[in-house]
Amino acid sequence: MSVGNISLLFGGVALFLNSLVLFGKVDVKSAGVFSLFTGLLQTFIATWLVINASPSEVFGFASIYLFAFTYLYVGVTFLFDLDGRGVGWFSLFVSISAVFYATISFTTGDVMGAVTWLFWSFLWGLFYVGMGLGRQIDGLTARVAFVLAWLTLIVPALFGLANLMTPLYDVIWWAASGTTVLYIGFTMWRGRRVLEVTQ
Repeated sequence: MSVGNISLLFGGVALFLNSLVLFGKVDVKSAGVFSLFTGLLQTFIATWLVINASPSEVFGFASIYLFAFTYLYVGVTFLFDLDGRGVGWFSLFVSISAVFYATISFTTGDVMGAVTWLFWSFLWGLFYVGMGLGRQIDGLTARVAFVLAWLTLIVPALFGLANLMTPLYDVIWWAASGTTVLYIGFTMWRGRRVLEVTQ
């Protein structure tokens, strides 16, 4: 659905900018403005879809609110320099919800959707550990957010809008996903090694 792809696209851009905040490349308040705009846009899209949805479609469309409220919360937190622990603990709720969506996707045979939800659950889990628990994992979170912004949001949205979802796209996506898992694993291993050396 094109409207859903628009939501994914801007959600991906917001995540991309927020990853650059963690890298120290983008000003916090500047990214906060875009996160706020994205959250408002996604809230409008989700509400419009839910109002016009059949009962069987509501569950899927309601998932957009998980992204929308995350971006709204992040945007307000960045703009007003609020304590980020609230966003962190909210991210725990969203991470658990994403696992539930992944489970439902597996049971309906949507394996790609399920893996995508697991990626998102992992990322929200990192936000929980970093912002909610105060662990120093910004480097890891930034890299994961940067990659997932393109893999799970921006590229799928662009291909969906252009009606280019073909079997070849599926093959490329799975190859990229496998590479992403290896990259995340290597990044976590390297971070642990660096920590051991500095102790």
